[in-house]
Amino acid sequence: MTSAKRQSALVVDDDPVTRIITRGLLNYFGFEVSTLNDGIEVVNMYEAGKGHFDLIITDMEMPVMNGIEATKKLRSLGVGCKIIGVSSCDDETSRRHFMEAGLDHLFYKPLNVTKLQSCLENN
Repeated sequence: MTSAKRQSALVVDDDPVTRIITRGLLNYFGFEVSTLNDGIEVVNMYEAGKGHFDLIITDMEMPVMNGIEATKKLRSLGVGCKIIGVSSCDDETSRRHFMEAGLDHLFYKPLNVTKLQSCLENN
């Protein structure tokens, strides 16, 4: 994936190891990557007018604001970038609610090159 301007991505996950792994995957695809620890942080960033990303990857389960609520709020704020959800949860109802919140894609953890490539190619 090459372009004149590097695309930017935001990883939102309360697990530091997951943030590191996901950052590495996105770097592999040429993204400039920022990270946050919780859904409330990304919502606050966009509400303050400071969020401008080409891609957001968010976990479903986080302690203050989960990915479902954060995604709903981001979409209600007019955020139009691709949002990918990741989760280790196997509850179909929760996963459906996450998709209905406004995700473009949802994957079981762990995210890997193949999963990420499939949705990056699928604009």
